[in-house]
Amino acid sequence: MQDASRSLTRRNFLKVGAAGAAGLAAAGAMTGCDAWLGAAPQQAAEEKTVYTLHQFMCTGRCSLKCTVRDGRLAMIQPNDTVDPYYRHVCMKGISEIQHVYSDERLQTPMRRVGKRGDNEFEAISWDEAIKTVGDELRKAWGKYGKQSVYMSASNEPRFGFLPALLGCATGVEPGIDRGTGNGSAPAIGGDVFGGGTCESRDWVNTKTLIVAGANLLESSMMQSNTFLDAKKAGCDIIVLDPHFSTTASKASQWIPIQPGTDAAFYLGMTSYILDNKLYDEAYMREHTSFPFLLDEATGKLLRTGAPWGTDEETGEPVDPGDFLVWDGAADAAVPYAEAVATAALEGTYEVNGAKVITVLESLKRNQKPFTCEWAEGVTGVPTETIQEVARKYATAGPAFLAFGQGGSDKYSNPDIIGHAGMVLTALTGNIGKPGCGIGHTIGGAGYSVALGEWKLPEQFKPAELDVRADRFPNDNGGVHVIISLGNTFQQYWANMNKTREWIDSLDFIVHIGMYYEDTVRYADIVLPVCSKFEDTVEHSIVRSDYNHVNLQTKCIDPLFDSKPDFDVMRLIAEEMGVGDYLPKTAEELVRYQIEHSEDLAEQGITLDALVKNHGSIKMAGTDEPRRAYTDQVFETPTTRIEPYYEAWTACDQAWPTWEENNEAYAGNPLADKYPLQFTQTRTRFSNHSHFKAAKWLQQFAKPTLELNPVDMEARGIADGDLVEAFNDRGSFKCTARANNAIRPGSSRTWEAGWSKYIEEGNTQNVTNDHVNPRDAFLPTGAPIPFNDTLIEVKKA
Repeated sequence: MQDASRSLTRRNFLKVGAAGAAGLAAAGAMTGCDAWLGAAPQQAAEEKTVYTLHQFMCTGRCSLKCTVRDGRLAMIQPNDTVDPYYRHVCMKGISEIQHVYSDERLQTPMRRVGKRGDNEFEAISWDEAIKTVGDELRKAWGKYGKQSVYMSASNEPRFGFLPALLGCATGVEPGIDRGTGNGSAPAIGGDVFGGGTCESRDWVNTKTLIVAGANLLESSMMQSNTFLDAKKAGCDIIVLDPHFSTTASKASQWIPIQPGTDAAFYLGMTSYILDNKLYDEAYMREHTSFPFLLDEATGKLLRTGAPWGTDEETGEPVDPGDFLVWDGAADAAVPYAEAVATAALEGTYEVNGAKVITVLESLKRNQKPFTCEWAEGVTGVPTETIQEVARKYATAGPAFLAFGQGGSDKYSNPDIIGHAGMVLTALTGNIGKPGCGIGHTIGGAGYSVALGEWKLPEQFKPAELDVRADRFPNDNGGVHVIISLGNTFQQYWANMNKTREWIDSLDFIVHIGMYYEDTVRYADIVLPVCSKFEDTVEHSIVRSDYNHVNLQTKCIDPLFDSKPDFDVMRLIAEEMGVGDYLPKTAEELVRYQIEHSEDLAEQGITLDALVKNHGSIKMAGTDEPRRAYTDQVFETPTTRIEPYYEAWTACDQAWPTWEENNEAYAGNPLADKYPLQFTQTRTRFSNHSHFKAAKWLQQFAKPTLELNPVDMEARGIADGDLVEAFNDRGSFKCTARANNAIRPGSSRTWEAGWSKYIEEGNTQNVTNDHVNPRDAFLPTGAPIPFNDTLIEVKKA
């Protein structure tokens, strides 16, 4: 007990007096990590090998081989029984040993005893913690209704059934990682995450690969073999990045671009392709909405019937019928299906007294201002370079436009990037064919299977809110209780000083996680969950991962007084009287998902087969890379690519139209005061706010502020100096590092760093929380513009 209390005092983790000590005893006596990491005994240790999967949030999709000695996790390696092409693990996976035994682990349930944010807690028992959570939820239900509770999902804990059982709202927050997908999804009816239309293994068939807003060789290390295979096969790899990245260093061409101006680059490409008629006319006629007619005055597409609306007599929706095209052979407007080969792509016509034009004609008019010369002025990329890239993309063979989720998508307007990318795709037909595609390929973008679904009764449904979670500081949406799964406040909210005011207004916060991270300090109750290497059952997760079905297997018992996340979910559900609707154990759920999966049954994949095959089975039919839309049938009303967004005419984005960033743009008067653009980028050392607690990684990955030496010299800052970064929203202090790879006029740190690892403040104190007025038109709303931020830096 003495060792544990010393550890707690040193870390200011708990402030316990006599009452705290009693609480620790009641909770089962927390154990310090020193005992787990002590010297090995002289006698031979009992050793076993366990095959399991890595956590989902990493996105590496690794299957692991773990060595356990005397009940301790001792070594992590790649699963040596899987196909060598998929046999991998990175430093994040290897260092999980230090996460499991980290002194940052939450070790026992805790209750806040000081002011919110003061880091003062006392240890309590699980019974007391769960009862407190139940009492507070019931109090909120009685006072405000069930929709007053919000569950914010992040990190390792998984509580998929809980929102429906509690009737609360939830979300893996839509404010991040959907920026470009917002703009690309409507064209093909696709994934709002902007997932790749083919997997990265198909890049060996790609002739021109444009990588933008992504540092793939750091953020998607486990799929780096697909990048290198493409390079070996002769693919021309072009990287757009303001900074000289690891990926840029391995590319055929690095194009340094002004931060947040990718959309202008694509608009310039589009104009060059249109002006030089490098588009695929046959593809456009057969598979896109470019031949469709629209009213020149209103921008509305022409249909065969009445406008959309409701029949006054029946109350049923009115189907306006098919879209119209101009049939060149008949010299008349006809339904598009009647003139696939003869539809006019350009021209001005008259239909029922109205002047109409084709969708392609409309695009050409909209593109007039966006010449390559104009794009050079915005992006800083020479006109000749933009033209060369456009020519390669349109004419050199299969092309893939690879977006990322850690750079240019975190400005105020990345939907324009996604939309412009879809226009380029529709013009050239670079989709659904070997080597062609668009979107991000995080996790490989491979095949998957449908697992059996454990269904709850109809009465259990999550609540729906009119206000998105990251907007709560301005409008709480009637939410008064937060259930936080992981480090959500640090990862999903910008402008932390303003966010703290909202946090202070909440009635109750429960934090469920593994580590003592930033969100913990605001919690009223803290519930410790264990890692995915620890469990109370043999198998608690089955997952479809990158062309494989992978199984989680218990390596060790839960450490300290932590519990598996499924068990914690059951405890809360039972406290609220709804536990009977859940599987009894996580393993029962795994068995159900496998036994009720038609896809797995067809392939003969059973739980016993997975165990026998060391936790991983490659799916049948996955030797060829996954390619979507090979039949050129898309998930749109017409089954064609529809690059014209009629519904967005009201916000002037029916076509992708250039819009300056909210803050980080050339000519912003605010830059006189705060001249440096601030970026939070992804890194090989972590993912979002995860993997921060391993000392092995901290040797290389302590949060710093990287600056170009030119900018440092102008401010009298030397490498290693303590600096203060600040703007009108707030400030933080950390060590400055000189890096020639950083674009002058910019600054960079790693995404969602824990504030305890910098000298003062929080990197989110300075970040931009602006909401684009176009918010209501976007499928998941406007993104949080973390990187659309200006700061100044001075020596502290």
